[in-house]
Amino acid sequence: MNRKTKTIDAVFFDFGDTLVSLSPSKEDIFIKAGRSVGLELNIEAVRLAYRMVDFGKKYSSINIRNDRQRYNFYYDYNRHLCDALGISGYFEKVSPVLINKFRKKHKWKLIKDVKFVLKELFRRNILLSVVANWDRNLSSEAERLRIKQYFASITTSQEVGFEKPNPKIFAYALDKLSLSVWNHTILYVGNEYETDILGARRAGLVPVLIDRGRHYPHADCLRYDSMTEWYRSFILESKAR
Repeated sequence: MNRKTKTIDAVFFDFGDTLVSLSPSKEDIFIKAGRSVGLELNIEAVRLAYRMVDFGKKYSSINIRNDRQRYNFYYDYNRHLCDALGISGYFEKVSPVLINKFRKKHKWKLIKDVKFVLKELFRRNILLSVVANWDRNLSSEAERLRIKQYFASITTSQEVGFEKPNPKIFAYALDKLSLSVWNHTILYVGNEYETDILGARRAGLVPVLIDRGRHYPHADCLRYDSMTEWYRSFILESKAR
């Protein structure tokens, strides 16, 4: 993208771990579950295990349609986590504790600089949208977090029937707002390389990676450590030219 000549018409966002994060974090929940069965786990090891398992096994709002399927998914997911951590012998003890803790003790919260950036983009009349692999409840979740008013539309994979990185979910979101990648410059801001960056690129959007954990130092795209850094060094610079 040539920042000197292009005007940003719209910014589409991923949701989980881009705009919001779990509170308490999934790593903290796992550590507490392990402690309840006599395990003291290192948070960095748990964080790495989650990254390893997430890379090959992601929750699907399309394929998982009921409580039984959801339970089976997380049962298998937790087994892979224990394998990655080298604690397979504890799996049968820790899995029910984990499932119970996730059912009762977590909720999504805004990442600290997100609301400031959304407010500023909205104030500058940049069209905003959410495109996420998520259940149909995303709109109500955005309302609970008091950010729904900033978005012209919210598109979920469960609604569309396609998941990122499939470009069809982006095309659906573009059609909602009568936008075209041929006539408009649209950014897609996310936190995962394969799902967000490659998906957006295939759909013709300009991908932006928010890499808070600095997991992708060699990423071949626009990359920033935080939403604030992206806003100040990209959006403000683009508007100033």
